[in-house]
Amino acid sequence: MLWDEGLAKSADSWASQCVWDHGPTQAMRYMGQNLSITKGRYQSITDLVRSWYEERHHFSYPNRCSGAVCSHYTQMVWASTKKVGCAVRKCSNMKVFGNTWKEATLLVCNYSMKGNWVGEVPYTRGKPCSVCPSSYGGSCWRNQCSPKTTPRRHTRL
Repeated sequence: MLWDEGLAKSADSWASQCVWDHGPTQAMRYMGQNLSITKGRYQSITDLVRSWYEERHHFSYPNRCSGAVCSHYTQMVWASTKKVGCAVRKCSNMKVFGNTWKEATLLVCNYSMKGNWVGEVPYTRGKPCSVCPSSYGGSCWRNQCSPKTTPRRHTRL
């Protein structure tokens, strides 16, 4: 998974509208998107993403979800997804779940290629990194195919 500045800019453009919904509609055909929101003061990015990751407890391979939703988690781990870009915004007087939240923190993450295709599995079971693309040079970092053995840190989030 690599950071993509174009996806981040798109996420920021959507987050800046402070709308609790996926969008923009035309872009959703080509990219996946996860949203996270918290009421009140700013939360860390880790806290906002944690709810997506926690959906793993309700996901059973190959594609069974025993909870309310697993699609945030499966988008995060979708094998053919190679790029992500995110943005976080502080919003005021935002309409969420039929109520108006005085303060909210909204996180939008956009993914390419889009995941969560009906009837498909998010990944293939097997040894981590056993089917990495040759363009990655066989590098594996934290059980993920990686074009470089050292991670790049980004301060945008």
